[in-house]
Amino acid sequence: MKAVILCAKKEESLYPFTESKPTALIPIAGKPLIKHIIKDLQKLEINDIYIVTNYMEEKFVKEFEEYTNVNTVTQEELTGTGDAVKTCSFIKEDFIVMNGDVITSKQDIESLINKHQENNSKATILATERKKPNKFGVLSITNDKVNSIEEKPEEPENPLINTGIYIFKPEIFKILQKNNKEENDLTKAVSKLVENNEVRFELVKNYWLDIGTVKKLHKADSIKRENLIKETNIDEGAKIHEKTEILGETVIEEGVELKPGTVIEGKTYIGKNSEIGPNTTIKNSTINRNSQIRSSDIENSFLFEKNIVDPSTFIEDSIIGEETSIKSNTSIRESFIGPRSYIEINNSIYGVKFVPDARTDLSEISK
Repeated sequence: MKAVILCAKKEESLYPFTESKPTALIPIAGKPLIKHIIKDLQKLEINDIYIVTNYMEEKFVKEFEEYTNVNTVTQEELTGTGDAVKTCSFIKEDFIVMNGDVITSKQDIESLINKHQENNSKATILATERKKPNKFGVLSITNDKVNSIEEKPEEPENPLINTGIYIFKPEIFKILQKNNKEENDLTKAVSKLVENNEVRFELVKNYWLDIGTVKKLHKADSIKRENLIKETNIDEGAKIHEKTEILGETVIEEGVELKPGTVIEGKTYIGKNSEIGPNTTIKNSTINRNSQIRSSDIENSFLFEKNIVDPSTFIEDSIIGEETSIKSNTSIRESFIGPRSYIEINNSIYGVKFVPDARTDLSEISK
């Protein structure tokens, strides 16, 4: 079995973070989102993986230049998910299709594969339940077969939705080739298989999240840490001062230095070559590589790479884009700070979204 991961589109809803990175390369829980997907696929012995790209394609090429079985395929025109899948029509065996802006578990992918193989279906859909199914494609079912897919119905008949994760037999390409320009959405092709009673589904048992907003991006990082970090793991190349405390379960990568008075709590990830402390507390957060955090408190937050946080700063429930500098005596709560921003001393920031390269004034209040 092979895999196709759809990453061509720029996700405007994740502004400002997708101004500098495509969604699939945003560092969730310490590694690009798509690498979590690829790692799970490889564990399931799916080694030939095709990434369909367009927006910032060169970043994908660079990220995977040393991978022998991961290739990029260009979608020249962003005319729909059907056309995106059609770029991989050279595939001659069953294959899984996923979007590059979702998180799910290896166990749920494995269950989907097992269901597909047991029933020898033309297509198998990973499905889940949502309280507001009208925002998704809603499945009508009988037993484990799909009777219909209705996109964003005003009055859904049930809470069961399509996650957009499929396994197909290569016959799907024949349907996609016949579709006209108005039928470029992949679900249109799947609906034709449904009409022939050839589609089954498997339910999500662990987790699935469509990262369609910056709040969901924050949630995705939290979910991945909660599910992936099972115990404290400290790389032998890290320097941990004897006067530090590590509570809960923490991953500390190579080259990290924890200085005296540092406290790490909960499920926390500290990326390569980061310098934490002295007298710093980090709780239930992700600090990506090459960051410097000095005498500050960070809680339930998600910092991209190469951030500098000066003393007496408090960050809570926020995302900080890469290469941002935050000066002393600043408080940031429930906010999303674009990459390469400069936050002056004595700032108070609450509930705002900053554009990339933002600059604040001394003692500014933003809310």
